[in-house]
Amino acid sequence: MASPSGLQSGLSRQSYEIWCSDKKNECVIPGYDVEGTLAKTIINEPKEVTLMNGLTAPLNIQVHYISFSAHADFAQTSTFLKELMPPNIILVHGEANEMRRLKQKLITQFAYCNTKIISPKAG
Repeated sequence: MASPSGLQSGLSRQSYEIWCSDKKNECVIPGYDVEGTLAKTIINEPKEVTLMNGLTAPLNIQVHYISFSAHADFAQTSTFLKELMPPNIILVHGEANEMRRLKQKLITQFAYCNTKIISPKAG
């Protein structure tokens, strides 16, 4: 799951470019997508996409759109994640201390299953 603006650059975009050709992956776009962005492009599921380096790659992942507020609180976000039950949760945006707190809460909440909670260093 990546915000439409998050797919424009940074870790979310880099991860997307690595994963977009593999049919076992999916991308969930929450919220409003703007014309001219990668999110808007992939919602229409083209056969291929242009990467940041200008090359193209096949778009083999499934793309889904959901209505979701980027400003949801922990209760809303954790309820959503419980319904989704993803095998991996990657935290890529936020202030470092808050991200650590969120990661610890999610680790506790998902202790009963095999969900991996990952928060790579920014940069």
